[in-house]
Amino acid sequence: MPLVPVQRLTSQTTNVVAADTRAGAVTALLAGSAPNVVNVGNAPTIWPQPSKFDNDNTVLAAAPDPQFVWTQNAFIPGETHGFAAASVTIPLTIGVVNDFLIALTVFADNAVTARIQAFSPLSLSLFPVPGLDVDLQAGSLNPITGITTDVANPYNWQKTRFYSIPASLGLISVALSVTFVFSFQVTNYLTNGAINTAGLSFAADIYQNTLL
Repeated sequence: MPLVPVQRLTSQTTNVVAADTRAGAVTALLAGSAPNVVNVGNAPTIWPQPSKFDNDNTVLAAAPDPQFVWTQNAFIPGETHGFAAASVTIPLTIGVVNDFLIALTVFADNAVTARIQAFSPLSLSLFPVPGLDVDLQAGSLNPITGITTDVANPYNWQKTRFYSIPASLGLISVALSVTFVFSFQVTNYLTNGAINTAGLSFAADIYQNTLL
């Protein structure tokens, strides 16, 4: 079965739901809450900017570059928020093993824990998928880290994280579909410096094995 692109999901004010916690953002997203984040742009003008190649000629290139999103335009040292966004609804094929490949790239100022989950839109139930529904850690979420251990180059906010995983939903015997939910807990560190910005940016590419 060939591997075909399904979607490139990027952080946008039109698709990200925020809450106090990652789990809360997921719950709100699945309940139909409207996106409620703002685009803070490259707030300090020195963040690494996740961007597609200038000559990207794949079908996924139609997706816009990720925005830097946050809950508000003012940044509060030590604050932490949860964020979540969902893929399109993807029909599954009956009688075959439904396999996917997911590639995730994430930037956060300062630290982030990410999670990928698979849900059935029919009942909002979770698909148990080996390798998914685990915390992907990028720095400590403790805000005091900014004045204790994350005090030298390269700082957490200078790093872009990437993660790729095959995801198999197994043999499907009834008509179902799947939605992949990408969620994040982001902490803005306390700092001794004069500038203390916060933001989250991500891109997730989803591929599916399909019948010829």
